[in-house]
Amino acid sequence: MSESINEMQQRYEELKGQAVLHEGAEALIADLFAEIERLQASNLTLRRTILKSSSSKESRMSTKLRDALYE
Repeated sequence: MSESINEMQQRYEELKGQAVLHEGAEALIADLFAEIERLQASNLTLRRTILKSSSSKESRMSTKLRDALYE
């Protein structure tokens, strides 16, 4: 996903060089790119957390199943 963000940033830089943008528009676009990067990092952190919690639940469930089978 970061590749697509990098491509968008490159396209933005190319377009910015070809056309004159209002300072407010440039600031808004820069803020949007910063927010995208922040959300991407947050998304990655959440995915890792979910993966860790789901793998620990699976191991507990398999232990419960194993214990039930041994009874």
